[in-house]
Amino acid sequence: MSYINFVQNKMKTGTPGGKTALFSAQQIAKVNAFHKSMGDKYNITPLHSLKGLADDMGIADIFLKDESQRGDLKAFKLLGGSYAVAQCLSGLLGKNLADLSFDYLKSPEVKSKLGDITFAAASDGNHGKSVAWAAKEFNQSAVVYMPKGTVPDRVRAIEALGANVIVTDTNYDGCVQMVYELCDLYDNWIAIADTSESEDELLPLYVMQGYSSMFVEILHQLNGTIPTHVFLQAGVGSFAAAMTACIANTYKGNLPKIFIMEPHQANCYYASGVAADGTAHSVTGDMDSIMAGLSCGVPNPVAWNIIKNFAEGFLSIDDIITANGMRILAAPLHTDPAVTAGESGAVGTGVLEYVMRADKGLQTALALESTSTVLLFSTEGDTDSQNYREVVWHGKFGE
Repeated sequence: MSYINFVQNKMKTGTPGGKTALFSAQQIAKVNAFHKSMGDKYNITPLHSLKGLADDMGIADIFLKDESQRGDLKAFKLLGGSYAVAQCLSGLLGKNLADLSFDYLKSPEVKSKLGDITFAAASDGNHGKSVAWAAKEFNQSAVVYMPKGTVPDRVRAIEALGANVIVTDTNYDGCVQMVYELCDLYDNWIAIADTSESEDELLPLYVMQGYSSMFVEILHQLNGTIPTHVFLQAGVGSFAAAMTACIANTYKGNLPKIFIMEPHQANCYYASGVAADGTAHSVTGDMDSIMAGLSCGVPNPVAWNIIKNFAEGFLSIDDIITANGMRILAAPLHTDPAVTAGESGAVGTGVLEYVMRADKGLQTALALESTSTVLLFSTEGDTDSQNYREVVWHGKFGE
């Protein structure tokens, strides 16, 4: 199998509406207002201009959103979990979240009114941390089910936030099903999932909307610059769809080219693009990519309906590519900052470097040229610190 496989999206309409309306300017402003109400628990992460790397590649500029600096969790997922749990609590109180303060939701009064709740999540690591963090902040409990083979670093990070962690003998999608079944059994359990079984589930939607604060930050940081290309990671697709919807609603007729990236072992969006029949296609198996946060085989139905209408194409990627991205970001060119990017965070950098250095055909297919300005997302830091060192220091997954 090649390092990168690409398929053009033949289903693209570029037509706003439908689920993209859930990410309107008014809605994402409300989400960002909630996050700002968290005080010093919320911080704006850097948007780095990697001009040295861009010059070396022969393109105009590269902007990289560095989510390794998101709070104490080293990942963007903090935004989704916090917003979804807060929305859940406000709903149980019969109130509008906009009318409640973050401090009030943390108060003994709310705990007394609602009693004991267990927030349950399936996670490869980062989403579980966000749910555990939010449950702890709001004086509730969390339980997180993780796929087989989950590394100890990711387990310990969630347990440190007070959650109960169960490493299962199934993959991520099996964990999702397990959580939904358990929440049906226990009255005080509530599933905070970053994917959904249907388009009508509110809590997975709130997780997606929570991610939109990243785009609010980026819009200010770009200060009028409009990217020509955006590369987005997809696991279940919730993050990629949230960014896609925000981009579509903001740039409208001047839409950047959006590309969706996944590991070969869990390339459900790529498979859906190959089928090009309008429906989402799942993949199965162990999905043993180092891109653990992207190792999901079943697309979120809301995410799919957004992505299929706006993405330019789908990329299926070998682990070597993201390992190269980790090394490139750790050893910057010229005055570019060093970035600690985990396995799922560095894939866009790895893709861009490989395409510009070694694949002229794909470079043409992606319409990358000297005037291109590219937006990338480093979605996590070194959430598996041992593997990070083996990749960056010792050349693991080298070509």
